[in-house]
Amino acid sequence: MYTPEEFDEGKTKVLKYILYKKRTESEIRKKFIHTMDENMLTDIVEYLKEARLYK
Repeated sequence: MYTPEEFDEGKTKVLKYILYKKRTESEIRKKFIHTMDENMLTDIVEYLKEARLYK
């Protein structure tokens, strides 16, 4: 499990990554799978989709 602080930090990293250049979900997973918990990464992608920050 992860803390809210870890989630926010991870969300910021992913958001910066996708704002720099449009990325696919596969590219996001490939980039962060070794540095982030897989469950947290899935939750971040879902959060960004729900917030309409990522399609």
